[in-house]
Amino acid sequence: MATHHRFSAVTRGADDRRSIAHTGGRDTPSRMTSRALIRWSRLHEQRARTVPVIAAPLIGGGVLAAWVWWRSSGGITAASHAWLAGALVAYAVAFMRVPFHIYWRADAALLAQLPIEGRPLFDTALVRCLRAAATTTIAAVIGIAPIVALAGGWALGLRHAAAAAALGAAAGLLLPGVTVGAAALVVQGGGARALRAATALGGAPSRAPAESAGPPSSPSAILGAVPGLAATFVLTAVLLVAPWLVGDPPRVPAPVVLGAIAAAGAIAAIAARAGAGIMGRILRDVSALDRQRLATLEIRPPTPIERLIAALVGGARLAYHKDAVLMRRRFPMAFALGALVFAVLVIVGLVRPDDPTPWLAAVIGGAASYGLVLSGRLRRPPIELARLSATLPLAPRAHARARLAWLLGWWVVFVAVPAVFAALRQPEPVSGLALTAGATIVMIVAGALRR
Repeated sequence: MATHHRFSAVTRGADDRRSIAHTGGRDTPSRMTSRALIRWSRLHEQRARTVPVIAAPLIGGGVLAAWVWWRSSGGITAASHAWLAGALVAYAVAFMRVPFHIYWRADAALLAQLPIEGRPLFDTALVRCLRAAATTTIAAVIGIAPIVALAGGWALGLRHAAAAAALGAAAGLLLPGVTVGAAALVVQGGGARALRAATALGGAPSRAPAESAGPPSSPSAILGAVPGLAATFVLTAVLLVAPWLVGDPPRVPAPVVLGAIAAAGAIAAIAARAGAGIMGRILRDVSALDRQRLATLEIRPPTPIERLIAALVGGARLAYHKDAVLMRRRFPMAFALGALVFAVLVIVGLVRPDDPTPWLAAVIGGAASYGLVLSGRLRRPPIELARLSATLPLAPRAHARARLAWLLGWWVVFVAVPAVFAALRQPEPVSGLALTAGATIVMIVAGALRR
């Protein structure tokens, strides 16, 4: 037995020496490379996936193609507008999903604690964004099929494909680079200075010195506002070249605009990868933001609209106040995007375009997609803590009624009211009213679900 132990010790010592020699004399474990981490991430996604990866672009592209085919009876311009509206909605959703591919992930806190360098973390997140952008781009290209089937549609189909490629480059390269830059700004403490600079550039008065001792600006405002601003610029630039898609002269040269979007995406991705060493700190600090926000006691009185809704929900008033305060503090972008949707719908109503249906469908559809996201956030921490909610003297139906009330309040104020105004301003308001009614029903069903 003693001989066996001595033989084992000698064998282990030889193995250790070979391991040290293999690593160049350093008794350290091998590093996790980008290729290895991407392989592990892909394996995890394959195990978690319940449907084939090609199903999403095929289904989405089929729905978009059916929508474009239905609108193609009005000519190539109507079909192009329908495709552009649907594509903008799809890419807007892809833009909003970018932070969830990078740092708003369930495994972000775990990855931040592992001995992994920043560049592999960034490369893996960038690959996830590129795959999601490719999925959206495939669906958008499939949706071009009815346009190609029209007379002289091949040349115009290539133009639509070029626009889809530029939007895909923005979703896969530009938005990830901007998102990582915004997170680095928050982590390095520049978020508050950026907000003050933006306020000064906008002409708003500076805060009084006495107010500087108050609670700091919410980091989520930077994490959401900077990527949202970049996405707005991209979508606006594509709208400027919309006439070029049907052969009309655009307001600005379309190849220059689309090429600039693609080039900006490449530059943003390269710059973000050059500074990817901070990626581990980004994952750690962003994962801790929920605790930091809840640690700062910032209770503001409800707004007049919130008081009105609270008076209508009866016994769910306490739960509604909790949801309203936390949503206002935790997700300020819900109100910023809501205000943007409100403004766009009012502009559509005032301008009264020749074919308003694609634009109403794009705006209302995009708002409904974000409303579904908000419905899920109302059911998850830090908004809803199931164990703590169970200790409150409230029935489960009261919590469900409070969530539905908040979601419908947001929808009615920011979407339904301006959408009805925009629809009634059109010569044929039926389609706009039908879109608004259908999206409202979706919001009611989403808010009423228990899970």
